Amino acid sequence: MSDRPEKINLSDVHSRQVDTDLLNELRELFVKAEEQKERYDFTWNGKAKAYFEAAAPTTKTLRAQPEESVNFEGSENLFITGDNLDTLKLLQESYLGKIDMIYIDPPYNTGKDFVYHDNFKKTQKENDVSEGNLDEYGSRLVKNEKSNGRYHSDWLTMMYPRLKLARNLLSNEGAIFISIDENEYANLKILMDSIFGENNFIENIVWNKKSSAKGVPPTNMMAGVHEYILSFQKTNGYSFIGVERNLEEDGFKNPDNDSRGPWRESNIRSTTISTDKAFTIENPKTGEKYTNTWAFSRDSLKRMIEDNRILWKKSLPKQKEFMYEMRNNNKAIVSNFGLFDAQVNTVYLKNLLGFEKVFSNPKPLQLMKYLISVSLKKESTVLDFFAGSGTTADAVMQLNAEDGGNRKFIVATLDEETPENSEARKAGYTTIDQISRERIRRAAEKIGDTSGFRTLKVDSTGLKEDVFKTAGDLDQVDLLQDIDNHSDNRSDYDLLYDVLVDGALEYNRPITIDAMNYEKIIKYDYLGELSGVVCYFGENLTDELTRQIATLKPLLAVFKESTFDKSAQKVNVMEQFRIISPDTKVKVI
Repeated sequence: MSDRPEKINLSDVHSRQVDTDLLNELRELFVKAEEQKERYDFTWNGKAKAYFEAAAPTTKTLRAQPEESVNFEGSENLFITGDNLDTLKLLQESYLGKIDMIYIDPPYNTGKDFVYHDNFKKTQKENDVSEGNLDEYGSRLVKNEKSNGRYHSDWLTMMYPRLKLARNLLSNEGAIFISIDENEYANLKILMDSIFGENNFIENIVWNKKSSAKGVPPTNMMAGVHEYILSFQKTNGYSFIGVERNLEEDGFKNPDNDSRGPWRESNIRSTTISTDKAFTIENPKTGEKYTNTWAFSRDSLKRMIEDNRILWKKSLPKQKEFMYEMRNNNKAIVSNFGLFDAQVNTVYLKNLLGFEKVFSNPKPLQLMKYLISVSLKKESTVLDFFAGSGTTADAVMQLNAEDGGNRKFIVATLDEETPENSEARKAGYTTIDQISRERIRRAAEKIGDTSGFRTLKVDSTGLKEDVFKTAGDLDQVDLLQDIDNHSDNRSDYDLLYDVLVDGALEYNRPITIDAMNYEKIIKYDYLGELSGVVCYFGENLTDELTRQIATLKPLLAVFKESTFDKSAQKVNVMEQFRIISPDTKVKVI
């Protein structure tokens, strides 16, 4: 070894072993920094597409499925089948700011999950299948394996537009709760910060899915037994309801039958030394005096003594703290929810449905009941657009049965096919949504719930394809046939929902079928004059029937285009409403 140090040429940058590619990247970064102000940003491959996806309108509508429903006309619960991105877009205007609580259990992205592969160029199914956007059955779910170079990016691209649209639906006092595990928790937290704002983070709730490290020991000898529920509020107006106080556990009692109700002992001595609160108080019955630093002023303690609120103990007086004076009748909850054994849920579903192993890791029913009970008021609406097995709907019904609440649910799930050799397929269920609805039916029957649910399916518009052709592509025969733009297979309920979607009206209001002049009339959310929608989709619209409908004075009256043989008939209808009900909006579809 030489006793002389090696000479370094400071003018030669290559002698310093610096990565020239990195230098070039840094140079470009500084150039960009000069052009625009630097700031923190959360980005991924596909973010621009996700932004576009959230903003793009849907071309879908909702088709009514009375045969799949329970109490279709009267139920205020919704079960929507179809792509949840389209579902959220169809809910945007009708339920803007009206949802009190959102709960979702999305794919955890473990490497075995299926995620939505959204693509706006879905006009040709064959093209999508070849590109891998759809499977052979037309499903947009694709397996997201860890070997995929865009493993995390694809998951974020799927989640962003759905969460962005979900935020719009929440009321200002509403909150969203998302189940997740460690695979995507970090990315989800940052994503939610960017959509809802860091200041609207509520809490990271933890719950245990098993009580011990049973089975094969993990490679690192640490068994993960918990999962998370990430919660964010729409604004700063949200607050948990909390849990009902247990008088005995909280120390409330009424041994002296005080007319003011249960009370517990509470200190009146202050832990902080304050000269203005250091004085003597006297027991008016015995004359015994107590000198101390008190938590209350002299005047306040005087009033408390006169009001018989002081408990005169030998060593130190205390006060009666009455239950009715508590700031909140409920007490706060802790963010560690404790144990909700998944095995109990598996047994419950097997007993309810008669088979098992259809849903992978469905959320425990008791966990959902507890979450909803501490989060949602009795007169509220909860949305779950990753409904899966239908646990959220089941929990809502059970809570209502237990406490007399009137909570409503809107759940959405994809009509994903069941595996061919599965127990569900053997039992006659070809799609997941069929099992979810049956679970809700059986759970409702078990507890005596009669609220039911209204089933709707995300579908293509009811307009004939010729509607989108130009005049040059049509001849006179086509024009005459297309006076009625709607396909012949659309039911009256389908036409009604076309109206509701177009008019941004809620989808779960009461429906009444009436007869006028022996003709079928549909009343939707009709409570009397200047309320709701009245529809006539028959072919025998007479002057008398028109007058009877106008006399109802609804906010909206709807007729089919094909009902009118001549334009003069349409003019006559408008004139009848102008005279009888000028505030009614008349619409022809």
